[in-house]
Amino acid sequence: MSRTMIASLMVAVFVVSLLSGCAPSAKIALTFAPQQTARYESISKMIKDVDFDQPSLKKSKKEQVSTTITVKFDQTIADVQPDGTATADIAIRAVQFKQVNKDEVRLAFDSTAEKSKNEPLSKIIGQSYRIAMDPNGAVKVIDAAKARAAVSGSDEQKKIAQKILSDESIIERHQLPLPKAGQNMISAGKTWTQVVPSPPGLLAPKFFEKVYTVSTADKSKTVVTMSARENLKQKAETPKNTGNLGFLAKLFDNQDEYTGKIVLNPAGTLAEYEETLVSSYTAQDKPKDAAQDVAPDTLIMRLTYGISVKKVN
Repeated sequence: MSRTMIASLMVAVFVVSLLSGCAPSAKIALTFAPQQTARYESISKMIKDVDFDQPSLKKSKKEQVSTTITVKFDQTIADVQPDGTATADIAIRAVQFKQVNKDEVRLAFDSTAEKSKNEPLSKIIGQSYRIAMDPNGAVKVIDAAKARAAVSGSDEQKKIAQKILSDESIIERHQLPLPKAGQNMISAGKTWTQVVPSPPGLLAPKFFEKVYTVSTADKSKTVVTMSARENLKQKAETPKNTGNLGFLAKLFDNQDEYTGKIVLNPAGTLAEYEETLVSSYTAQDKPKDAAQDVAPDTLIMRLTYGISVKKVN
């Protein structure tokens, strides 16, 4: 082999090794433009399940309490600041609400159904509010006073509307857990983390460390997956009168599954976002007088919390 061929081969190997180390990167941030419009559907759910199995008595009991809220809204960007922060006007187009108590539907509302048009919750349809959204997904409520005034009152359905229009619910519906500015040029396989408190309703409050991993970063889309684990360095305060287990939590085996996904379009707009936590607490005990071959009594309490936002036509 000639010196020329060897030199050419060495250059080729160097180029290949250089290219193989350069994974495609993407800016994980939202990009806004004045008068930019989009329609989204947001779904939040809270489900509490209780399963109690008593093989020794040949008895079992299952109960579920759940609340699911679906909001379809139009988002219009009113203006954009030099730092990329946008003022957005949100108009509510449709709402669905379903509450189940011990496996029985306690309340069901669908604004698109003819029978729901005269119900108090229908007052929320067509209402709008204004928020500020920055490129890393943080959200602040600017003005929701007029919308809240339209659904004021003590009626149960109006209280549901007030909950939908609360600062807490608005922020949950619109915020995204994107990396901070200056840390958002991320290639496939790279990660960032966030430590957050557990959602309300968890039987034993705690902190979670969410790990976000860029699984796809190309010209068609950016896909980020999330998995979370308990952060033992931070201890959450136990709220009073919220149905939590308190010190009894130590008697249960706990398993948490916390996952999620973010999909951004090439233009820097949201295509899809979802996060789901399934937290289970299991306790087993075998009665002293039970037959040897009988399985122990098993109590399982499970909470499922989820939030999703998806762009729709």
